[in-house]
Amino acid sequence: MFMPYLLYVRLGCHLCADAAALLAAANMPVQRVNIDRDPALRAQYDTLVPVLYDPALDRELIFPFDAEDVARFYKNEQ
Repeated sequence: MFMPYLLYVRLGCHLCADAAALLAAANMPVQRVNIDRDPALRAQYDTLVPVLYDPALDRELIFPFDAEDVARFYKNEQ
């Protein structure tokens, strides 16, 4: 079963919007998760968002990242 990547974000975060646009341009399906709705996520990722998280392999890519970083992150899953 495919588990989508998660993109940990905050509302009003321009870096989060940039990361989402980068992932959309790379055709990488992600589910956005607002960390402010979950106290545990907020405590863990408060100043780190946006963060791309791979739940299948329990790994993350912390912003800033670019298209090459995303491609390497995806490739390392294979």
